[in-house]
Amino acid sequence: MRYLLLTFAVFSLIGCQDDIQSSNPTFQGLRHGDYVWRSTARTATIQTTGILSISGSDGYGSMIISLPEANIGSYELGEGKLATITYTEVNTTYSTQNNGEEYPVYLGDGQVTIESINEDSKTITGTFYFNSYDDSGTKYMNFSEGIFYNLSFTQL
Repeated sequence: MRYLLLTFAVFSLIGCQDDIQSSNPTFQGLRHGDYVWRSTARTATIQTTGILSISGSDGYGSMIISLPEANIGSYELGEGKLATITYTEVNTTYSTQNNGEEYPVYLGDGQVTIESINEDSKTITGTFYFNSYDDSGTKYMNFSEGIFYNLSFTQL
């Protein structure tokens, strides 16, 4: 009987969570720690210059990840960095290039990590997290536990 109750309790806890899921393919993240943002439309492009762009939208907000190259590794985000993430919601665009204006000043920052690139199937997988601000530095946007998994990419 104890095992039955324990099993029930575990499944109850698991069933109540709205965790990030790794369906195939996906582009998603945890917005402000309490909302799972999942893109319903997504693209990934490697330009002739080598710049990697990943974009997605859930119909309410859209995100663009721009990296200076499409290589496995980690890319730091922040003011003056070549790697950037922008997130647009309604009429407000948040960028990792912007910093907060209030004291103490908080910086736009974060990281994108490319974990794998499959040249045969033309897919890319990685993770991201970031803190960003609008142009005025007064509005803040945070994403954690971000993932882009098995996204098809196009080479231009």
